[in-house]
Amino acid sequence: MKKSIIVGVITLCLLVTGCTTGQNVASLEGMPSNTPVQTIQLQGKDCTWTPDLIRVEKDTHVVLKVKSLDWDYNFQLPGYNLRFTIPEGQMVTSEFYAWKPGTYEFGCYIEQGRNYMWGGMVGKLIVE
Repeated sequence: MKKSIIVGVITLCLLVTGCTTGQNVASLEGMPSNTPVQTIQLQGKDCTWTPDLIRVEKDTHVVLKVKSLDWDYNFQLPGYNLRFTIPEGQMVTSEFYAWKPGTYEFGCYIEQGRNYMWGGMVGKLIVE
């Protein structure tokens, strides 16, 4: 009984927080097979994203490689439902289909219960 509760709690944590290392794939559903791919390298250091402005063309398969150079960061791109943690010194790869034009904020977030707020590390994604 105790073992099944522990397994259940671990499973729930993974579902709520997503993958903490490795790869986190947002929905690629509806993406045509001939969609162009754009890889973006993003680094977190000293509470700053480099680059802090990213531009992609609409209908692009975006491969986002996010690396932390100095400590653990929480990453969120609400417009495309991305949310993951980048452990210090590691890189996390995430993919999404940029099908919605617009300007979207991404950043390091601080959790407050079920809500979050930006922790000062904010950038912009522009889908043209």
